[in-house]
Amino acid sequence: MIEPFFWWTDEQKEVAKKVSQFVEDNFEEAEEYFWNSKFPWPLVRKVADEGYFGVGVPREYGGMGLGATGSCIVAEQLGRLYAVGHVFTVSMLAGTEQILRFGTEKQKEKWLHKIAKGNELGALCITEPFAGSDAANIFTTAEKDGDEWVINGKKRFITGAGVSDRYFIYAKTNEDPSIRKQYGHLTSFMVEKGRPGFTLEKINPLIGFDNVPNGYIDFENVRIPDENRIGTVGKGWNVMMAGLNFERLIGATVFGGLFEDIVSLLFYYTKRRVQFNRATIQFPGIQNEIADIITKAKLARLFSYHCAKLLDDGKEPMIEASIAKMVNTEFVREVGIKAIQVLGGDGLTRFLPVERILRESKIGEIAAGTTEVQKMIIYRFSSMLPMYNKHIRLRWNDEVNAPIISKRESKFKGLDVNEENILKVIAHDYKVNPGIYMTIDDIKEDIGGSRSTIGKILESLEKQKLVVSHRDRSGKMVLVKATYLGLKKAFPKEYYQWFPEWYDDSDKF
Repeated sequence: MIEPFFWWTDEQKEVAKKVSQFVEDNFEEAEEYFWNSKFPWPLVRKVADEGYFGVGVPREYGGMGLGATGSCIVAEQLGRLYAVGHVFTVSMLAGTEQILRFGTEKQKEKWLHKIAKGNELGALCITEPFAGSDAANIFTTAEKDGDEWVINGKKRFITGAGVSDRYFIYAKTNEDPSIRKQYGHLTSFMVEKGRPGFTLEKINPLIGFDNVPNGYIDFENVRIPDENRIGTVGKGWNVMMAGLNFERLIGATVFGGLFEDIVSLLFYYTKRRVQFNRATIQFPGIQNEIADIITKAKLARLFSYHCAKLLDDGKEPMIEASIAKMVNTEFVREVGIKAIQVLGGDGLTRFLPVERILRESKIGEIAAGTTEVQKMIIYRFSSMLPMYNKHIRLRWNDEVNAPIISKRESKFKGLDVNEENILKVIAHDYKVNPGIYMTIDDIKEDIGGSRSTIGKILESLEKQKLVVSHRDRSGKMVLVKATYLGLKKAFPKEYYQWFPEWYDDSDKF
């Protein structure tokens, strides 16, 4: 039974109970489709009949209105039904968030009702032969012709290819390099299966997704009406970015239910596997591995629903969504490896589902943004946050005779701003921070004066080889550090010496 969090609403808790029971009732059928390598259409239709495709769609458009949290709850459990979970998440991602944010009222009435009913599946189309992690490098084009758009190009790695009836795509609508630099060259569209020139090109046999169709699609002069354009022309990048937080979160949570099944399987198996006259569950090493798996499962799940709560509160948790995506998929891989090791030889066979989960994890680490892309996002956007950009200065504290983080003024404050004193400031910084450079603002803070005056003095000191600088691409001096010659000129060598009290004088030289 799915474990609820205290902040879930009564409706979310109720749908959690129902979808958990739904999965239990249909688990064996899903396994049969997996073993027979057939797409589980009857099961998908059961999911539609339960209304689960509309869990994240507002009530006024025929959905349950349970937001990102409700979507995660359903995705987490349906992921245990293998192919069903993947097509559910992709179908929901293929337009729900994008249309809610950028669609007209008429488009919301048309498309959101369809998504909620689940009578037809949807697919999300970003990746191309030219565009993967570099999602802006889309070559598929859409040209306006009267009241229609003519689309040409290809998309690949499309989950749900062929079985889906609607395809949410991004195409290039402007070739101007200056527009491209501003990310104003893309526009988003909804394309229905059956339009002339729109064909399925290939189905990919992947490392996982054994009965989940994933493939290439081709557009050859495919005509769609302008009403199928979602959002303003040239704003496709904004549409794409708006949907990615939700996409990454759901793409992470669909693996969450697998943790529960792995742990259950390990307890079942190790209680019955006897080696060296003991059930293997009695071995501390086995217990440690299972404990590690449970820890990873709970951490990943907690963070995912924290991210969902942020989305439901109207926030844009880009960092959190990327962390959830990265943590969940990496943990699934790590858990899969550990579980196979616990199961030994039996874990290598396809008669137990653990090897399948391990293969799935590699798709998870690449689809919907690779782990490397998630790390790039986490770093870049975190580096902009005030909480990580606090003003920090290390000062030498004579009372403890050591450098400490301090808000005290520099002892050089108020001295004349000249070469001698600027060099002393920089040389003193070596005593405090021997391994790093100073910024111009660091120097200004320590002694005062203007940046231009300090800059001229630093240029002079550099010509004298008393300081060395680090410059940006334009050649502008941004960091400086005293050279050995500069240190010698600023202070006697005893100024830089430091020894702990316990260090014997006889050992100094």
